[in-house]
Amino acid sequence: MADKLKAHPDAYKPLPDHDQNITVSKLKDLLPKKTNIAVTEEIVRLIHAAEEDTGLPQELFEEDVMSYMYLIGNTRGVGMKDLINAIKFCNLKRNYDNKEAWSIVFPEKYDRLVAGNKQVDNHVAMYNGSKLVAAIDKEMLIPVHLQYAPYFHAAVKKQFEIMNGKAEKTADGKEQSVSPMVQHLAAKELATLTRQPEESKLAITVNPGEAAISMQSEMNEQLKAIVAGQRQRLERGEDIIDVQQIGINFGEVGKER
Repeated sequence: MADKLKAHPDAYKPLPDHDQNITVSKLKDLLPKKTNIAVTEEIVRLIHAAEEDTGLPQELFEEDVMSYMYLIGNTRGVGMKDLINAIKFCNLKRNYDNKEAWSIVFPEKYDRLVAGNKQVDNHVAMYNGSKLVAAIDKEMLIPVHLQYAPYFHAAVKKQFEIMNGKAEKTADGKEQSVSPMVQHLAAKELATLTRQPEESKLAITVNPGEAAISMQSEMNEQLKAIVAGQRQRLERGEDIIDVQQIGINFGEVGKER
């Protein structure tokens, strides 16, 4: 399994380089408060035997166990053994199909079902759809651009080699080169892959504050009152020159009265 995770020399899955020194007391300290879950030496043994039982990298598995302990308190009826099995299953699904992963986690149950000529797929589907497995799957979800970031480096490296005329060796180990057109296309693709990001302009919308809105509203009310007063004065026969002197005191607008 560890070999599968590091199948490409330029692509890797970062793994912890040391174990977590898991003990009964350490697991108990990580249990959510007000949970009454049994933690025994048998549970610790199951954790320490994960790589031997499943082929999963031991350090990664132990880190996952420590990280997902909080799910015990969030999912009713889930114990330590349930959590351990679900973490194994979710990790194995990255490199095997669901049925293969389930058979590795539950080998005795799988063999019993097969020997009895009973349906296995239903058990796998129900387990894969359980709340605990769904919760761990969600936690393990990694954006594609991050998950395959090392492959991006490998692609850039390969384009650079082709641009410089280097091709893969033939089946019998002989060196070979690529044509100028292939070199041109590789250079063009490399330029696209490594192009600097375009500058994005930041659009900012400024909304008026409450004070500004209040001031504008008050000014509008004053103007409405002035227009109404001017109309009345004109109807009474006053001179239009006098009526046009509106006399707004803008210094008073917005002040508390």
